[in-house]
Amino acid sequence: MNFNQFKQDFRKGVRPIVLTCDRLGLSPLSISILGLAITAFSGLIIARGSLFWGALVFLVGSGFDMLDGDLARLQGTVSKRGAFLDSCFDRLGEAFLFAGLTWYFAGKPESVAKLPLVFITATVVGSLTTSYVRARAEGVGETCFVGFLHRTERVIILTLGLLLGQWVLVPVLAFLAIATLGTTVQRLVHVAAKLPGPGDPQTETPTPKTNGEDSA
Repeated sequence: MNFNQFKQDFRKGVRPIVLTCDRLGLSPLSISILGLAITAFSGLIIARGSLFWGALVFLVGSGFDMLDGDLARLQGTVSKRGAFLDSCFDRLGEAFLFAGLTWYFAGKPESVAKLPLVFITATVVGSLTTSYVRARAEGVGETCFVGFLHRTERVIILTLGLLLGQWVLVPVLAFLAIATLGTTVQRLVHVAAKLPGPGDPQTETPTPKTNGEDSA
């Protein structure tokens, strides 16, 4: 499935909504905050046991993720700050979804909940480290766009699992756990192969770390 083509088709479909938001005087930031609030609400619905309806609400919230960028371009307000906040809100929305799932399975008998909770934890770790490896790669002057599973694919697959119910969701979580951790390893290998090691000619003088700088 071509997810880039899917995004383009979706943006064409929601263009009238973007124009309406502009006429109402809404800002891209307000759209981003509204989308985050909706995804947070979807996590609450899922936590209460309504997987199907929680998935639908999450889809609505995720749709706003595509509106804010188009609205910013329409209004001529595209900025690094907006892109930064949008990316952070994406991760927070995903975190609300996994928090709801954790709460949902934590209320099940141990025999039912044990494996799903392990899969959820592994998927969260994988999604965090996938983003972190890319961020650190950019911090040392490299790019990193490779990966078995990016955020868009991850969210779509998880949403489908929620729509289809618990017994499909558990295998989906198992797949996501393996794929996200695999993506982290793939990115680690990819970036490490491009960076100079001991004895290799240095193309750039390393910048000394300052107090408080992340050393991970």
